[in-house]
Amino acid sequence: MSVRLELVDKLKKIPFLKDIRENDDYMTRLLSIIKIRKYPEGRYVIQEGEIGSELFIVYKGGVEIRKKTRAGDDYTVVVLKAKDNAFFGEMGLIDDDKRSATVLTLENSIFMVISKEDFIALGNQFPDIGLPITRAISKILAGRLRKTTQDMLTIFDALVNEIRG
Repeated sequence: MSVRLELVDKLKKIPFLKDIRENDDYMTRLLSIIKIRKYPEGRYVIQEGEIGSELFIVYKGGVEIRKKTRAGDDYTVVVLKAKDNAFFGEMGLIDDDKRSATVLTLENSIFMVISKEDFIALGNQFPDIGLPITRAISKILAGRLRKTTQDMLTIFDALVNEIRG
């Protein structure tokens, strides 16, 4: 299988691309804005607090997503592997804010990278590609926000029960 076909095959497995995956023309156009990046094991891909404007799809390898506590200690949020069709940094396509977590490679890894600038240009030229992707990313972010809100309520309830109890 050619590298191009392997890349398209990988893209078709990525959850936020489900609404366009059956259109070969859309997938080809999306592939045209993707850059391939390789990182060795133990390398930072993203660091919490830096400004970022790229989305990363884990093509080969794996990463660990880390956050800092208020005390400055690192903790692992999740491990993402290529076999799980994982991606990260999607907020970088939506806003120009600081990265919310650090991403560290756990092994030699290859990423398919989409820059915000290229994504916006593609979406402006081909709204039938950009809009479904933006909607899917928005749903992912909304789901995470709902989970965070629920987690905060759980913590708040536990705190209230601790104070009362």
